[in-house]
Amino acid sequence: MAILLCRGSAFMTAKRSNIGVKSASIATSSTLQSMPSLIVFDLDNTLWTPELYQLRKLARSNQYPVAHNDVKLFPAVKEIIEQIKDDRDGRFANTKFAVASRTKSVDWAHDLLEQFELKELFDFVEIFPGDKKQHFGNLKRVSGVEFKDMLFFDDARDGRYGNCEPVSRLGVLSVHCPNGIYEKSIWTNALEHYKDWSAHKTPGTMVEWDNSITTAKVDDPNERYNGEVKYVDRVKRFGFIQYGGRGTRDMFFHFSALPHGSDVEEGDELSFTISTDPRNGKDAAANVEIFSREDSENLVDMRVFSMNLPFAATRNGKDATANGRQR
Repeated sequence: MAILLCRGSAFMTAKRSNIGVKSASIATSSTLQSMPSLIVFDLDNTLWTPELYQLRKLARSNQYPVAHNDVKLFPAVKEIIEQIKDDRDGRFANTKFAVASRTKSVDWAHDLLEQFELKELFDFVEIFPGDKKQHFGNLKRVSGVEFKDMLFFDDARDGRYGNCEPVSRLGVLSVHCPNGIYEKSIWTNALEHYKDWSAHKTPGTMVEWDNSITTAKVDDPNERYNGEVKYVDRVKRFGFIQYGGRGTRDMFFHFSALPHGSDVEEGDELSFTISTDPRNGKDAAANVEIFSREDSENLVDMRVFSMNLPFAATRNGKDATANGRQR
C-alpha cells in the first residue's frame, strides 16, 4: 500500500520561510527556469547508509535503527541539505523536493526521516516496495509536475532492481550514484547537466557515475514481445506473462487486452506490446495476440547428434540419440 505524505500550499509556504527560503525575486528568472520543478531522492545508499534491509539484527530484536548511529547520512548530503534550507540566492524558490523509496522497511524509513529532521524538507514522500515508476506516477499526480521537469538521484541503474533507467524512460533526468551522494560534486554536476538537458529534455537521459551522459533506448510502443502465460486470476481478470531473460520482470496483463471473446490458460504463448499507464507509471501488456494451441502441437522434435561423435552410430546404419548411444 502506498504511503503518501503531501502538504497544503499554506503549510508549504510557511515551511519554506521557516527554513530560510528567500523570495523568488532574489533569483533571476533565467536561473529559476533552468532548475527542476521537483527533485526526487532515493533513500537507501543514496541519502544514507547502510541499506535498511542489512540491519537484520535490529529487525530480529524488533528495534528501530538510530539515526547517526545505525544509519548515517552521507557527508555531502548534510551539506546539500543545509544549502537547500539556507538558499540565500533563492535558487530553489520554485523547486519542490520528494522521496521515492522501494524499501520494505517502510516504518523505519519514515522514522529515520523524523530523526534526521528531514520531514520538513520534503513536500512529497513515496515509500513502499514495488515499482519505482509507480512512485513517479504518484508524484506526477499529486505534485502536478511533469516528468520532464523532474531530477532524480538513485544508486541502482538498471536490471531487475534498477531504477535510473526505467525512470529516465518516463522522461525524468536520472542521476546514477552507485556509492551514494558521497561528494557534493555529484549534486552540483547534476544541476548543471539539468540546465543543459532542459534545452531538449530527451527521454532516457542519465547522468552516469563518472559524470558522463548516456541515453537509454526508449521503448517503441509498437515493438512486439513473445512470452508465456505464467499466472491467471480469472476472478479478478488479470495475469502475468513470463518473457525475456532471467532479469526481466513478468509482465502484467488484464483480460481487456486480450482479443474479444478470447481466453488464456497458464502455458499459452502470447505476442504483445507494452504500454505505460500515465496515471501511475505502471507497464502492462497491450494488443495481445494468442498463438493457437494447434501451432504449438504441430511443432516437430528433431533428433540431433553430438558434435563430439557426429557419425558414431550412423556408420553401422543404426539410429542414435543425441549422445551417440544406440537406441
